[in-house]
Amino acid sequence: MSEPIPASEAKQIMDILKELQGDMKRVQSELQALTLEVRVNQSKSNEQFNTVRAEIKVINDKVDGLRSELRDDINELRTQQRATDARLWAFIVGLVTLVGSGVIKVLWFDRA
Repeated sequence: MSEPIPASEAKQIMDILKELQGDMKRVQSELQALTLEVRVNQSKSNEQFNTVRAEIKVINDKVDGLRSELRDDINELRTQQRATDARLWAFIVGLVTLVGSGVIKVLWFDRA
């Protein structure tokens, strides 16, 4: 069943196997280089992501600070508005009282 292979065919098969082995080594070295490049790019991406995350945290802190200041300013404005409203109502009540008392004086007590 098994026939002997001539020396020339065996040499050709060996040459083909050596070529394939060389191709495999070349592919393996290229794959290692690509793997290294991917790792380097992944590391750079992680660094950039962490930088962006830190910048976002700083921005969020600033926004929180501004919100707090805005709440304080709004509360202060509400307090000022209440004081202004109280003064305005006091002025209106005083004016109505003055005008009312003047009208009553003229209508009831000024009949001379």
